[in-house]
Amino acid sequence: MRQTELISSGDFLGWSLGLLVVLLIFMVCVWAMKLLQRHSVHDNDRLRIVSGLSLGMRERLVLVQAGKKQLILGVTPSRIDMLCLLEGEDCLQKLTNESLPENSFAYKLKQVMKGKDHA
Repeated sequence: MRQTELISSGDFLGWSLGLLVVLLIFMVCVWAMKLLQRHSVHDNDRLRIVSGLSLGMRERLVLVQAGKKQLILGVTPSRIDMLCLLEGEDCLQKLTNESLPENSFAYKLKQVMKGKDHA
């Protein structure tokens, strides 16, 4: 009895060619995404996380810089709430505790974060 081939050489060549085409399309898509990201992001349009504080096992307080604005966000597993929007002079800077005026929002926020709420 003669054994039949499980996979013919024509089938193997077709599958290999198909795999190469799919990989080539994937590589082109990755290259295009990198190119688009590089051109769409400008320095003044960036979003960045300035600071974050864990409030519990799954809750966080996050300070996000968006251009010239800062947002204080409350983050939980099920939602994100904007707690405060800071613009211009109200923006929190990386200041030491000594340079913060006692009536400023930044000072009060730091005291609340430390658990020393005197307000």
